[in-house]
Amino acid sequence: MRFFENILLFYNDEFAGIKTEVIRLVRKNHARLKIIHVFDNFDQYLDLLPPSSSIDELKEVIISERRLEILAHFEADPDISSQMTVIFKFGNPVVEIIKEAIRGTHDLVIKAASGNKTFKDHLFGNIAVKLLRKCPCPVLIIKPSEGVSFQKILAPVDPKTVREETIKTVEHEDLICRKVMDISIFMARMENSHLDIFHCWFLPGETLLASGRTRIAPDELDHMKMLAEKIHNQRISSLVAEYDLSDIRHSVVVRKGDPGEMIVNYADKNGIDLIVMGTIGRSGLSGLLIGSTAEKVIDQVNCSVLTIKPANFQSPITIR
Repeated sequence: MRFFENILLFYNDEFAGIKTEVIRLVRKNHARLKIIHVFDNFDQYLDLLPPSSSIDELKEVIISERRLEILAHFEADPDISSQMTVIFKFGNPVVEIIKEAIRGTHDLVIKAASGNKTFKDHLFGNIAVKLLRKCPCPVLIIKPSEGVSFQKILAPVDPKTVREETIKTVEHEDLICRKVMDISIFMARMENSHLDIFHCWFLPGETLLASGRTRIAPDELDHMKMLAEKIHNQRISSLVAEYDLSDIRHSVVVRKGDPGEMIVNYADKNGIDLIVMGTIGRSGLSGLLIGSTAEKVIDQVNCSVLTIKPANFQSPITIR
């Protein structure tokens, strides 16, 4: 199965650091590749405009130069360059990328991370964060690297149901959990990677139950935590059992704690190269379009991230 057959790549100055991974994704998926470059500050070129020339003529010149620059990256890959499309836009990069993703029905948007490479909480720049929040299709932000990418993949999942008639399925959350599994497994096979399937749980209200007016006996609280842990282990085991992972190096990891913090800490300590993460859409709240856990992860993590939106997600940016 191929998940990414129609890829949209945002070209920026960091592209050279992710070129190898982009080419591998295109080849492995037999994908169509469209490259978009957005000139977001056209005024800087106006000083280059000769007195007798028009703005349209200047645009043609700078587009021609940038096109040659982009094509030069693919000189060694004529089978890709002969099939790919290169387009240019003027305006807000986030708006133009998302509009093109919608217009072209793309199933993956790729961008190189362009933040501060020294401080992990600044790895993703403003454009990347907004794409992760607002783009309706999966978004892959790749940390530029000279080495082999994605040798360790982390798939945080939160299965909401055990297969019991007494528990109702939250359909879109259940589906996105399986989509994270599907894509993570595909990526692990494609890259011959080690896959960590990660689940984090906590006992709601544990602090209140341990102190104050709602305090309960320590033995009873321990029993509640033991029961909650058992249920969560059943859920993750039930989910993993649905997949044939015999050809993939993998681990199943269950931790107790805040999901955002635990994902970041685990990724840092275990040298994770890529996190494949589902998100929760919240229409109308532009700052919370991907949920608090995902927000915390992209704000602090120091590796590449692939985010997947639920089927009911609607971008605040439209092509109308």
